[in-house]
Amino acid sequence: MPVYFIRSDRIVRQQVHLDPALQHHLRNVLRLKVGESVRLVDEHPKAYTARVIASHPNPITLKIESETLPPGDAFPTIRLAVALLKKEKMDWLVQKATELGISRLSPLVSARSIVRPNPKRALHRRARWQKIALEAAQQSCRWDIPAIDAPLSLQTLLSEAPAPDSFRLICSERHAAGSCQAVIQEGLSGKTRSGTILIGPEGGWTADELEQADAAGFHAISLGERILRTETAALAILSILHYEILNGNHEPAAP
Repeated sequence: MPVYFIRSDRIVRQQVHLDPALQHHLRNVLRLKVGESVRLVDEHPKAYTARVIASHPNPITLKIESETLPPGDAFPTIRLAVALLKKEKMDWLVQKATELGISRLSPLVSARSIVRPNPKRALHRRARWQKIALEAAQQSCRWDIPAIDAPLSLQTLLSEAPAPDSFRLICSERHAAGSCQAVIQEGLSGKTRSGTILIGPEGGWTADELEQADAAGFHAISLGERILRTETAALAILSILHYEILNGNHEPAAP
């Protein structure tokens, strides 16, 4: 069962006052009937099971039946910064990266980027990506919705101060293979369990960009001998992270 995101101020006396978009979806798309249940998540986050107590032809009315807090071992905070892709590929990547647990996605413009942001379409595309992330978060039963940034330059991102103890990785086909797992395991064992991952364009990073990333504290890793497309590399590293998080023993370091 997918989840649906609401604001906590929509809950009054254990009843949920749905916004028009969600009201339309539950009533006209899902056609929920009295007695059926849905799962909701608010901004804190807190999850709810809510039962339909009124339905067609009246507006859907939900009553909260139970509440759940998120698990203690929260998924690490992962920011994926990836070279801007063509429309369909970028839409697809936002969806899949959301399913794999990213907390934030930053479209990048680098020296060899083929796709460049169109200022006239920037707000529309960002809103579209955020909507895709919302729908993917609901479908995959997440506790939160990843934030989607406006496109920014690599230099702007590199100038940002990193969070204390967070790991910073840059995927590079020029880097020697074999170090990826060890670097990820070390990063996941940090106190903050957060990190940023950089994925370059089809033409790869320039030598100057790799030097700048190294100076900013990014550790270069390889995903193997094959040259991967941007979207393939992004999902590969996220899948490796997901595996390590779910199957590894990476308890945060003692304070």
